[in-house]
Amino acid sequence: MNRVENNQTESITQQLLSRLRADSRSSSEIARLAAVSQPTVFRMRHSDGKRQRISRSFNKLCAFYDVPLTTLDKAGHRYNDLLREAIIDAWDGTEAGGRALLVVIQGLKGLNREIDDFAGDST
Repeated sequence: MNRVENNQTESITQQLLSRLRADSRSSSEIARLAAVSQPTVFRMRHSDGKRQRISRSFNKLCAFYDVPLTTLDKAGHRYNDLLREAIIDAWDGTEAGGRALLVVIQGLKGLNREIDDFAGDST
């Protein structure tokens, strides 16, 4: 992530933190309403916002509090292009090569779930 993207992420994180901390509802109630885990809400509320990972739960909380993610969405489009180019570069054009890449990519989905579970993120 470059410096501009990092500053945008910090700005979004600070907006979310201020809304979370201003909300008088319990962490459990916010979690239920936002469809995230209670520990996630608790950690966010009590964090300094410096090392915030942009996750599915983070995005759900931003949507719940109407914190716009448009700057992050633009960065995501750039990553889509980079990923597409990487796949094209790695693929040899054969069906077997395509299947092999598909297995690798599908395996990454499981890895992301393991990382979320390890971090205590049950979404």
